[in-house]
Amino acid sequence: MSSFKYEKMPRDAKSANSDYGSFCATPTGVDGSSPPTRGGPITTTPYQQVQNSSADQIDNSIIAGDLYQREPLLSDSETEDEPSPPQNAPGSGGGGGGGGSRLPTDRGAPVKLTVPPGSAAGAGNTAPSSRSNRGDEKIPNEPLKTLLAGLFLGSGFVATTSSLAITHESVPDIDPLPDVILDHVAYQQWGLDVSEILIMISTITAFLVVIFHFHRFIILRRIFFLLGCLYYYRAITMFITVLPKADPSYTCNPKLDNTTALPALVIIKRVLILISGMGLSINGKHIYCGDYIFSGHTMVLTMGYLVIKEYSPRRFFVLHWLSFLTSLAGIIMLLIARGHYSIDCLIAYYITTRMWWIYHTLANNNNLKSRGNHNFFDQMWWWLIFRYFEKQIDVPLPRKYNFPLPKRIKRYFKRCFRSCFQWRRRQQQRSEDGSSGGNAASHP
Repeated sequence: MSSFKYEKMPRDAKSANSDYGSFCATPTGVDGSSPPTRGGPITTTPYQQVQNSSADQIDNSIIAGDLYQREPLLSDSETEDEPSPPQNAPGSGGGGGGGGSRLPTDRGAPVKLTVPPGSAAGAGNTAPSSRSNRGDEKIPNEPLKTLLAGLFLGSGFVATTSSLAITHESVPDIDPLPDVILDHVAYQQWGLDVSEILIMISTITAFLVVIFHFHRFIILRRIFFLLGCLYYYRAITMFITVLPKADPSYTCNPKLDNTTALPALVIIKRVLILISGMGLSINGKHIYCGDYIFSGHTMVLTMGYLVIKEYSPRRFFVLHWLSFLTSLAGIIMLLIARGHYSIDCLIAYYITTRMWWIYHTLANNNNLKSRGNHNFFDQMWWWLIFRYFEKQIDVPLPRKYNFPLPKRIKRYFKRCFRSCFQWRRRQQQRSEDGSSGGNAASHP
């Protein structure tokens, strides 16, 4: 058997063992003959003979159809088409030897990409700061900001009660407005008391969920701020549009004879009465009418459910459903008692849920805490207040819980429990030793 060597075929010639018209090394003998194959020797023919030979045309029909392919479909190396670097160029190794370093041109070679810092966070969020890598225990509570949010809530509640004290003088003494739901539901006077009892249950449950949360100060700050905004909105809406009483049998305080200039002392007195009753009618303090658009009862019920759903453990799905049913039942009881019109409850639900979802969307996305063309939320009037409250919160709040006690008290209780456990263990050991000694004395 003769020896064979591999040679590079010219660009105008075709490889005999290529199926796709690419140029590769075709083995030829030293004397120029082709290597033997299983079917016998193959005679290498020029390009014109391949077209004129019928036998080769039948056997190599696919190759004959690709003979007009003058360029390779995919080259393993780009050194054929790219000029080699000059010998004196840096990295060429000088003198034409292969000792110099060259860039890899193999298409299958691995390529290392350098990712700049901060780009791995994704397009929807900015890179988390070092605080998020240290753990959620480093999230600052910032109780001073919580206090400011509480003052904002108090001012909003004073604003809505002041608006009601003034609006009371403008309530028209006419029949209730037409309402699709109220006109087709039987009136039940006790429904208002049931609705307010459900409000208290929902509020207390939400308060317990928040107070046992590890980041209770941050959650309270968010709730205070959102409720403050809603109370300010409510103060404006009830003052702009005054509706007649939805329940004609509801007793309201008599109006003043002179309503052109309402004395300031009268307004302050009414505000104090409303605040002392926390805006509820069950205690007999809600004796002024006109606070219809929008429903404060629906607002509080919806907020209670949202707090419980968001900040309680995920596995407490039973609590979530009970909270949802409690809020829904409270709204239904409010409607059958004609405490509000249907439009009041609908607007209250819409505004409360949108405020909640917008705020938490902003809080959980760091790129929405900065101005720019990507953020249209920065045009809201309360966005700067939001950024002040949330600029130190880089990550979504984890669902962690503990007892709301100072560290000193916690350590004191731990020591007490530990000492009690140790004392009980010593007593059990003494009793066991005594019983074993008695048994040994009775059996000499």
